[in-house]
Order: sequence, then C-alpha cells, then structure tokens
Amino acid sequence: MTLSRIGSLRCARYSALALLLMSCAPADPYAPPTFAFLAGYHGAVQAAPVLLQNDNWWLRLNDPVLNRLVATALAGNPSLDVARARIGQAEAAFAGTPGLLNLSIPLSASGSGRFGVAPQYGATAQPSLTWLLDPYGGHRAQKNAARAGVEIAAAELAAGRLLVLSNLANAYVELRYRQTLLALQDQESQSRRQTLALTQTMAAARDATRLDVTRSEARVADLAAQRPSLQATIKAKANEIAVLTGFAPGTLPADLARALDRAGPQPHPTLAPDVGIPADLLRNRPDIQVAERQYYVALAGLTQAQAALYPRLSLAGTLTLQAATGVKRVTSYVFGPSIQLPGLPGKQAKAAVSGARAAIEGAHATWKSTVLTALLEVENAMLDYQAAATAQQAADRAARLYGQALDLTTKVFAQGDATLSDLIDADQALAQARQVQAQTWFQRGQSFVALNVRLGAGNAVAAALP
Repeated sequence: MTLSRIGSLRCARYSALALLLMSCAPADPYAPPTFAFLAGYHGAVQAAPVLLQNDNWWLRLNDPVLNRLVATALAGNPSLDVARARIGQAEAAFAGTPGLLNLSIPLSASGSGRFGVAPQYGATAQPSLTWLLDPYGGHRAQKNAARAGVEIAAAELAAGRLLVLSNLANAYVELRYRQTLLALQDQESQSRRQTLALTQTMAAARDATRLDVTRSEARVADLAAQRPSLQATIKAKANEIAVLTGFAPGTLPADLARALDRAGPQPHPTLAPDVGIPADLLRNRPDIQVAERQYYVALAGLTQAQAALYPRLSLAGTLTLQAATGVKRVTSYVFGPSIQLPGLPGKQAKAAVSGARAAIEGAHATWKSTVLTALLEVENAMLDYQAAATAQQAADRAARLYGQALDLTTKVFAQGDATLSDLIDADQALAQARQVQAQTWFQRGQSFVALNVRLGAGNAVAAALP
C-alpha cells in the first residue's frame, strides 16, 4: 500500500491503522512501516468512533470511593516517587551536557613564610573561554539524546501511573465483587434456613422425609463452609489497596477503611459495547512513546558517530593573571582557533558508525514490534469488553426471569401443585443466576479497566483529584 493511500485512509476513517502509522512514523532514513493486514482492518461498527481520550476514565465508573482511592494512590504510591526521582536524574544529565560556549575560571592562592621574614602570598586566576564549532551536528545530537532521555524517563513515569491505576482499579472491582458475593450468600443462607425450617415442619407432619431434611441441612452447611474463604479474599484485596495507595496493610485512613469495609455496589461501566477507537490514540501508550524516543536516541548516536569522522574545530582563549605580594602582576593571554583531527586510519570511528546504524535498525524494529503488540492488546481488549457487555445483558435478563420463576413456583407450591424439590430447585436456580450476574458485572468492569489501560489513557494525570 502506498503512502498516498495511507494518507487517504487517515482522512477517511479515524479508526484506520494508517493514522497510527503516519503519525508514529520515524524520521528518515527509514520509511513508515506497513503491515499486511492493513486492508482488512475494520475498526468500529458505528459510523463515528467513540473517542477514548487520555482522561480520567475511572470517573466513568461513578464510584466516589474509587475516585478517592485513585487520588490517594497518585499522591502517595512509592513506586511513582521512584519514577519522579529518575526524571530528576535525567533532567540533571541533560542540564549537565556541555554547551558550545564554555567559560571556566579556576582560581588558586598560596602563601609561604618563615620566622623573621615577611610572608609571601600569591594568587593565580585562569579564565578560559571555549567555543566549539559544530558544523556536523555531533554536539547537537548529544543534546538531543539527553533530551530524549528526559522524555523516556517521563514516559516511564506515565507507565508507572498506568500500572498503579490498573492494579488499584482491578483490586477495587474485585473487592466489590467479592462483597457482592458475600451479600448474596447471606441472602441465600437465610433462604436455605427458611427452607430447612419448612422442611422440618413438613417432616413433622409426615409430608417430607428425613432425606429432605438432611439435604436442607447440608445446603445450609455448604454455604457456611464457603464464607471464611470469601471473607479472607475481601481482606486481602483491602490490604492490596492499602499498599497501592502508599499505606501499610490495615493502616488506611479511617474514612477510607470504613468505606471499604462497608459493602458497596459493583462499579458499572457506561461505555457502549460497540466502541470505535482512533488508532492514533495508541500514541498515549508509554511503551510506544519510549520506543519512539529510543529510536531518536539511536539517530542521535549515528550523527555523533559520523561527526567523529571529521575534524573538530574550536575557538579557545585563556587569560592568566598572576600576582604576589611585593611582585609586579604578570598578565598573559592566549586566544585563537584550534583543530582536532580524528585518529588515523579511523577504523574505530568507522566501526562506531556501523554500530550506530545497526542500533537504528534495532530501534526501528523494536518500534514496529511495540506498535503491533499495542494493536493486538487493544483489539483483544475491545473484544473482551464487547463480550463482557453482551454476557452481562444476558445475565441480567436471566436473573430477572429466574426471579419470576421462583415467585410462580412459590405460589404453585402454596396451592399444592408443586413439590418441595421444585421449590428448592427454583430457589437454587435464582441464587446461581444472581451469582452469574455479579460475575458478569465483575468481568465487564475488569475489561473496561483493561481497555483504557491498553490505550494508555490516564497516564498523564499528575496530581491528586479533588
């Protein structure tokens, strides 16, 4: 496919992969990569894509507790502090890169003397001014590489934010899911105890057998056996959330701890299942940003290696002042151009150029691989979200129908037209349907988190939310 064709696709459909390839394309001497499946890339079913920008996507879950946890984690997670410190190191390295114009003023002082003789003091100042001519761009490439290092460190901080957001949101979604299961088990346990009491009453009236009573008792005991494990999982998720927000397990602030202990509703994503995503939004991903900057660093390395093949020109000047007590001040200066020739025969320098070209090829291949991986992850995340949304809608309908079936069975049982086993089966079917319903909401929440994280959304959030 030609570049003009890619450009036309970019204008025609935002969801086309061509937008990513054109906007992310590295500079010469390498052309933008093309992929065999480009013509078969379909994107959204809808006419217009749903734009998932680099925003605070967790706000769409409409959960104030989660919003507070995210704000706390962004402000207090230790791993983010480490990433910020690395940005400071990279900025210091960039600031410490020598400039074309350098001025230094070394100073020295000395004194000597002996008994009966006046002491002698001396001082020397050697201001030095160096102006490096950079006709081949070697120094400029060095500065660009250092600047790219700062950008790479910033992208790694963004990746750290995404990891914290992903782990925190998933832990919170699972916490609410387990709490919902626990509440459903409590309801089912109450229903089973009522059924047990009814069975015992019927057995006393010889309308039920001892087997029916034993089965009802076993159903009550079965739920009691599941409860401790579920409670432990809830506590473990609360501990994980505490660590992600920068606190030791069990030491969350009292208001947040109470909010987590109270069973809350499961987060419900509101994003439509048929979501379309402009491919250029993949550039929000920190891994693609890092791959791009590493390619630029490789290009700068080639420029530096090529510049080393040519003479190095500079204009230097030195002014020396020497003074001592009782001695006339001496002033001397040197000012003029200088040239530094590369070593002969230059095999090492030529080998460095070849190595730099190989580094560019490797960085370019890494960029292509990163883009392909990003496409795969986003496409699969979209499929997972759509599947979870479809399953959730079906599970909601099933739970509603099983609830109606239980109501009808209860009425029929009261009329004597249904057996106790029919009533137990209807009650059990409703309980299982509600558990499946909770599970589908859990899966939809997780797939919503995964989709946004795969897009790199939210990585630019730098401050705690109000």
